Amino acid sequence: MPKSNDKQEIVSKLQTMELVTQHLVQPGYLNYHGNLFGGAMLSWLDEGVAMYAMGRIQYTNIVTASMKDVKFKSPGKLGDIIQIYAQIERIGKASVDVKAIAVSNNPQNRKISEIIDCLITYVCLDENGKPFSYFKTKNWESISKKDFAPIPID
Repeated sequence: MPKSNDKQEIVSKLQTMELVTQHLVQPGYLNYHGNLFGGAMLSWLDEGVAMYAMGRIQYTNIVTASMKDVKFKSPGKLGDIIQIYAQIERIGKASVDVKAIAVSNNPQNRKISEIIDCLITYVCLDENGKPFSYFKTKNWESISKKDFAPIPID
């Protein structure tokens, strides 16, 4: 596993991001060696960031298309609070890219470690489950004018 960043570096990376969810690492989420299962971490990451994206774009019929650059940098341990942060990076015709960072925060020793820094792409679907150019609709135009001016839109 690559070395995790120091606390100051992590805090700096999170400055422009929003805290979207938190989870407490409990015994049922640990493997034999006391580390958080990667599958549990990815599930929390995908669910929390998807809810963030749905709220920001005001559309809920989305699916995960990809998770890029998922590399586990440090493990979560029993009692850690896993904090997941997100920020919309890019909007396409039917897709949205969201930068996501998960950190473990140990409240006893005040240690913060970065677990994952990745990019998640979600695709909007229509009522038939097909990709839908939501970001070309009048509804999106009215939302984006007031809330998304600084985000690159393809």
